[in-house]
Amino acid sequence: MTQGRIQLQGAIAAFTCAACFIIGAVTLKWIAPDIYVFPEGRLRVIEQYGVLLHVWHFIIFPLVGLSVLFLNRTLVKQTTPPLGGFSTLCTLVAYVALCHDIAMFTIETLSNELFLQQHFESHQQLTQQTMTIYSVLIKLRASTEWGIDVWLCLMNVYLLFQRRFHPILQILGIAVGVLGVLVLFNSSFHYLEFTYLSGMIIWFLSVGVWLAITNPPSTHSDNLGT
Repeated sequence: MTQGRIQLQGAIAAFTCAACFIIGAVTLKWIAPDIYVFPEGRLRVIEQYGVLLHVWHFIIFPLVGLSVLFLNRTLVKQTTPPLGGFSTLCTLVAYVALCHDIAMFTIETLSNELFLQQHFESHQQLTQQTMTIYSVLIKLRASTEWGIDVWLCLMNVYLLFQRRFHPILQILGIAVGVLGVLVLFNSSFHYLEFTYLSGMIIWFLSVGVWLAITNPPSTHSDNLGT
């Protein structure tokens, strides 16, 4: 596969990530701000939007994780000189983030169906168990994508070594990744979740535009062949 095609795939993946985060932010801010208010808010969203809620969870979880993996592939392949260990670590974290997102999507979908069934059958004890599952989900997510946060920090350090893009963009990526981890582990930072989402959107859009308008760099393998 040519470097031009690899770079195009990376640009599409970056734009897809940005679009997913935009959809997520708009939903949380305006369409269903009570989606993580249990049980009343989640019940209202399930009843009002039905299967669209499953589509939304697919967009903000597996689709984001898969797009990050494709973007990682582009950024790692366009490497000169190669940083084998660091690039392998970035790729490994991207795979972990994808697995986490797939697991979250599966648990969210099954929990929603279980909660809806239990609610209408008045199984109060079982409903409480589902609430416990939801509380774990909130702790694992907390409006951030912790796997992608770690990947974002590592990838931007990697890009600093490679001198790809502009240093300001790399500093932004590291800052957004660190903020996401802080939001996850410290509830006092939860009010910054939309700042975090905005930073994610800006970073992925900027990387997508950069990949779309610039020529692919010559890689280490290209240099060996010349």
